[in-house]
Amino acid sequence: MKQAPNTALRVRPQAARTPQSIATRAKLVAIAERLFAERGIEGVSLSDINKAAGQRNKNATHYHFGSKQGLLQAILDKHVHGVSARRNQLLDEFEGQGPLSLPQVVRAFVYPVAEKLFDADGGHHFIRFQAQLVATLTLDVHQLHASALKIAPVERLTAALRTATPHLAPPLMRQRAMLATVLLFDGLADHSRMLEQADLPSPQIDTELFIRNLEDCIIALFSAAVSPATAERLAIAGAAAPGTTLE
Repeated sequence: MKQAPNTALRVRPQAARTPQSIATRAKLVAIAERLFAERGIEGVSLSDINKAAGQRNKNATHYHFGSKQGLLQAILDKHVHGVSARRNQLLDEFEGQGPLSLPQVVRAFVYPVAEKLFDADGGHHFIRFQAQLVATLTLDVHQLHASALKIAPVERLTAALRTATPHLAPPLMRQRAMLATVLLFDGLADHSRMLEQADLPSPQIDTELFIRNLEDCIIALFSAAVSPATAERLAIAGAAAPGTTLE
């Protein structure tokens, strides 16, 4: 029996892309991250992105990215490599000064992302987009398979945080890291929206002040002592908090 030809749309290999194709792909990514930031990831379809980009081919987005998941990954790829490189640069710089302190680790955690507020090439949109993905990964409130996305590696940062917070047992460390990540992206997303409101008084839109205050909040989150009640509950759950006595 003769097999029917495979007419499924395919993502064009990187090596075969023409300058026009590369430009179209970049435009689609820029339009998509803006629409996702404004309407929410679930509130935007590939068709919406095609229309906003002025594409005559209604399958253009599917052709370039294969699926909505592929488009989400393309947005991440546009931004996270720079964030990771900047984070490693800061960690290298701080490690050259001696053992890492908690404020230094938090600076490396916060600032590479916060710098996106100064990135005119979709930085604000990326922050709001990433805040939605963080909610997906931590709260599972969306039906997107966000866990399949390739996000910036955090092994080095996680190891540095563990070293800087010896008073936290691994379960508490994981929970506080999750809370810190939500605070980071939700806080930056809110500040991004605030920056668009030009009539606000200057202390509210002082971005450097906001970033420093955000870092202070996250330092406090990680450095907070483990209460006896939390330590007791941790022991009941089958783990003991290092350096914490049960009273």
